Parts: sequence; structure tokens; C-alpha cells
Amino acid sequence: MPSLSRCRQARCLVFVAQVVGLFVAFYFYVLLRIRPELFYQQKPDVFLFDGYFCAIHLDKPGGPVEYASAFLSPLFAFGWLGAAVVTVLTALICLAFRLVLADKGGHAVFLIPAVLILMVMGRYNHPVRLCVGLAVVLALGGAYVRTGRGTPAVRLAAFVIVSGLAYYAAAGLYGVFAVLCGVVEWRVRGCRSAAVCCVLSAVAVPLVAGVWLCELNVQEAYRGMFLPAERYWLAIPSSALLSKSLRAALLLFFPVAALTVGWRRRRACLPAVALETQTPHDDRPEDAAEATWRPASGLRLTVLSAALLVSVAVADALLFDVSTKNLLLVASSAEREQWADVLTYARRLPPADAWNVFQVNRALYHRGELLERMFAYPQVADSVATLTLQSQNLTATAQQVPLEFGDMLFDLGRINESQHMAYEAFELFGARPGTLKRLVDLHAIKGEPDAARRFLAVLERSLLHRSWARDRLLLLDADPTLAGVVAVASRRALMVERDFSGKLTLEPMLAQLLERNPRNRMAFEYLMAYYLLTRQVDKLVANLRRFDDFGQTRLPRHCEEAILIHLDAAGPSGHDLGGRRIGPETRQRSVEFVQAAERFQGNATAAFAALHGGFGDSYFFFYVFGHNDPRLAAARPSR
Repeated sequence: MPSLSRCRQARCLVFVAQVVGLFVAFYFYVLLRIRPELFYQQKPDVFLFDGYFCAIHLDKPGGPVEYASAFLSPLFAFGWLGAAVVTVLTALICLAFRLVLADKGGHAVFLIPAVLILMVMGRYNHPVRLCVGLAVVLALGGAYVRTGRGTPAVRLAAFVIVSGLAYYAAAGLYGVFAVLCGVVEWRVRGCRSAAVCCVLSAVAVPLVAGVWLCELNVQEAYRGMFLPAERYWLAIPSSALLSKSLRAALLLFFPVAALTVGWRRRRACLPAVALETQTPHDDRPEDAAEATWRPASGLRLTVLSAALLVSVAVADALLFDVSTKNLLLVASSAEREQWADVLTYARRLPPADAWNVFQVNRALYHRGELLERMFAYPQVADSVATLTLQSQNLTATAQQVPLEFGDMLFDLGRINESQHMAYEAFELFGARPGTLKRLVDLHAIKGEPDAARRFLAVLERSLLHRSWARDRLLLLDADPTLAGVVAVASRRALMVERDFSGKLTLEPMLAQLLERNPRNRMAFEYLMAYYLLTRQVDKLVANLRRFDDFGQTRLPRHCEEAILIHLDAAGPSGHDLGGRRIGPETRQRSVEFVQAAERFQGNATAAFAALHGGFGDSYFFFYVFGHNDPRLAAARPSR
């Protein structure tokens, strides 16, 4: 019939336009708003091309999905490619669910999982394993739906076979497959006993196949169903309850939607079985479905698509984890040494956070601005952890922030301690590529090329880092000391020749580094910053001679301000500035600050509020009030 053919073509065009348009929008939202490369920052998996790596994944339930996920995860290092991976996986999930629903009526319910996946990603929970697992179990669910023409015995045999495949491939996500099959048996085929068996298998199969046969613990047997435990602090959800709720909503959506669609079909007296289950000569149900389709269906689909877009906008406004995104952006920028970006993103975070201030100070140093602009950013007196993240003892630091603390120690030249942190990170977080590369350089600095080659052998088999590893192996073969590698040679010149005998606190550690190499600029500037933070201006003045080691005649602004404070208290006699002069601008600003502060004698809160706007970026202000963060004004005593 020409009219039916035209309806079929029109519906197909509307369907294609709807799916393509929505997933193009999906791709750009992931690329520009979520920034998929941040998932690689969270979890930079190393995928190895060797039989052992494959075997350790494929010898247990859920292994195939984990292996595929391990291959896809490194692709997130490239934002455009990571967005493409998530978009394709989500499209496969939606189309596979449409196959399970056997939807021929143009409903948009099969696209709702895309919105839920965006909500899960918006909390920065890594999406790859979840998406790969759902794509697999929904595709197998669609395959089971196509067995509708068989007898109950045939369907039971098919369910057993497909169940084995589903559980082996996806482990705990098998529960979604089993419950969906139960919904199909009950609402579509009217077989309640089969439905009960399917639903019960969602619990029984992991216990029998996983716990009993494969000797897994219960958590491993249901792996993939629940939010995975993370050890790296930037991968831990900022709100575990919200993240678990969104994940549960996504998983529960599939059986609930299938149940609802089946119930509506029965109420509307529409055909309850899929087109694939009909006999070849029985085309009346399809004709009836075609006859009910009108051009107005295109409008309905457009409205439903618009509703999906609106729901994404609402979810973004209410649920998107902006704080975690900015934390990841700061970490990613610091790892790439994009220090201007570190300062940009750090301004969007709570300034009182020690890790954030640590990255700010680190960026300022690498931009040559630490002693010039340090107090243009929130600082708190005596919080020396904001310089290196070092806790009261090395063990606590190693358990909390081994990656960041190890980077700082490496930059300073504390090679043994940096190696300690690298191995702690390896133990805690696994074979991250940055950790492996750092261990290569550390062993080369210490003259241990054979140990460096062991880590290069791992990187040489990886997906993204094999070129780097091969180049470094060639350099190592030519020169075991890697004297031509700037990162290695420069740290070797800074490396202390003996371990520190006492407690590894910041001041003596930096002093030892300067004793080893007086031209260790980072150690010197961090020592001066330490004296500024602890308001030990006398020690800062006593170390002014060290500027001669760097041929620096002009004093940084904050050092000038500290000197004026010291001279005001101790008097000008007996203090040699080494021929350096304090700039007239700094002197003028000191006079203005003192005059302004005298108007608020006895009222520290009013003085803080009044002076912060004009002097909040000066050391004068910090020295008097002990911090320059307006949110702490009532909590910090003035000096």
C-alpha cells in the first residue's frame, strides 16, 4: 500500500533525525561541559598488549567487560575521542533497549538512558565500565526477546545459555538482564512462572556461578552492580549517596520502563509481541501499527526530544558537580605544567582548601611570582602544608597525597623521598603511567638503569606510552645516566648526598637542600615563603644574602614588605640589605596601611573588612591579621 509505505518512510526519517540530532548534542555536551579527559585524570589506566594482561581479565566473571573497558579508558586522554567513545556506547545502550522493548510506535522512552548516563557522568563517576556492561547485557536481552516464537522449553534453554554469557561478560550487571527477561515473560508473554525464575536468577546466578563455582567473595560476584570503591581521592565521589542514587536510578530504569511499556500496550490492546515473533505471512499487526501512525507523531517525537533536552538542562543545574570538575581541572593543568590554567581554575574553588592553595603556590613559583604575588591569593598563617602538602609525619602524607607530595619532592631534589612516594602511589593506585615514568627517571638519577628498564618494559607494552618508552630505552642504552634528559640531569645536580637524620620537617629539609646546592632556586623561594607564612620576618631578613647566589639585585615585593615590618620592630641599625633598596611604592603603601589601620584600633573585625579591599594582597595585611580570606575574618585573631 503506497500510503503505508510513505508512513513507514516518514517514520524512519523522523526516527533517524531524532536519534542523530540528540546524540550530536550529547557528544558536544560531553566534550565541552563534562570534559572527558578529566576521567583520565581520575583513573589513567594502562592497557597492555600481552597475553598475561588479557588472561588476568578473562579468567573471571565480568572479565570481558573489564578488558574492553581497560582498552577504552586510555582513549579518554584525548577529549574528542573520549566523548566519541561515550556517545557511541550510549547510542548502543539506547538502541539495544529499543530492541528489548520491540518499540515500533516511535516512542522516545528508549532515549531516556542517555539523560541518566549524563547525570552519572556529571558526578564524575567513570562511565566506561558501566556503559560497556549495560551495552552487553541489553544486547543479550534483545537477543533473548527474539526467542519469542519458541516453546517454554526452548525459551528456558535460551535463557540459560544467554544467562551464562551475560554473567561471564558483565558479572553483577547480569541482574539488569535477568530482571528485564522477567518483565518480558510476565508482561509480554504472560508466563508468570518463567518471570519469577528470571527475576530470582538475578540473585541466584551470581551466588552460584560467582561465589560457589568461581570462589569469589559476594562483593566480587556482584561487581559492576554497585559503585566501585576508589582509593585515589580525586576519584572518590563528593557525595556517595547522590552518586549511588543516580547509578541505581539508571539500572532500575530499564525494568521499570519495560514494565510500563508492556502495561500500556495491554491497555491499548496493541500487539504484545515483537514483530520478529510473528509468522512470515501475518502482517496485519504491522499494518495496524502503521495505520495508527500519523504525521502528528513527528510533533510528538519533537516534543519528547525537547523534553529530554530540558531535563538535561535541569539536571545540569541541580546535580552537576562543578567543584569536582574544577579540582580535576587544577590537577590536570598542574600535571601538564599549564600553570596559568592552574591559577584560573583554582580561583573557582574554596580557597581554604590546603590542596588548592598548594597548587596555587606551586603555579606561582613556576611562573616566577611566588614572592611577588603569593598574598594575592588566600593564605593562612602557619599552614605550611599549603607549600608541600606534608603532614605531621611522612607515613600519613604517603597514605593521603603520595602523588602530589612526590612531585614536589622531585622538583626540590629530594630523590629518595620522592621514590618512596612513587612506590606508595604504585601500591595504592596501581600502575598509573605518570608513576611509572617518574620511577624510570628516579632510578636513572640514582644510577640504577636496570630498575628503570623494568618499568620501561611495562610502558613499552601499553596503548598510549609505548613511543615514549621506546625513546627512553634508546637513550638509556646510549647513556645509562640519561645525562641528556633535562629532568634527570637537573635533579641529579640538586639531589642531596645523604638522607636527613632528623624529622623531615620543612625548614631543615629546605636548608639541607640549599647546603647541597646554594643555587636550588625552588628550595630558596620556598624557604622564604615558609618564613612569610610563619611570620618569622627576622629569619627572612637573615637570609637576604642568598639572593646573591641567583644574581638577583631587586627584592621581591613581599620580601620588601617583610623587611619594613622587621625594621619597624627592630630598628634599621645592624641590618645589611646587601646594597639593595626598598622601592618607594612599597614604602608608600606601608605608610598608607598604617594610617588606615590606626582608625580601627580595638576593632579587628571592622579593620579587616575595611582594609581587605585595598591591602588584602599585601604582606602587611597578612602579617597583622594572620590570613587574607574574608570568610575567616571572625575566626582568626589579629596580631
